[in-house]
Amino acid sequence: MSMPHIPKESYRPTKDEVVIDLLKSIAMEENAIAHLLHAEAEKIQALVGKRHGISAEPSHEELMALSAQASKLLDVIVMKEWLLLRKLENVMELKGPRYSCDDDEE
Repeated sequence: MSMPHIPKESYRPTKDEVVIDLLKSIAMEENAIAHLLHAEAEKIQALVGKRHGISAEPSHEELMALSAQASKLLDVIVMKEWLLLRKLENVMELKGPRYSCDDDEE
């Protein structure tokens, strides 16, 4: 089997442009996660009556269901954050040692 042939393109981004695009993608994913967490917090506040002056008294079952949903969301977010950390570390390795995340430990 031969190596794949990559056709010539009129524009190829530089290594620095690729790194910037990857960092932007990490930032956009982090922003999306922040929005998810904010929406979940608003949902919890609405149920327990801390929003808009509503004094709600949710049932035990409603609180347990809300807790389970929030826990599942947080599990997914923790996994996603771990993947984003790995992505960031790989981007920093691509950029070179002077941008290492371990500079603070020295």
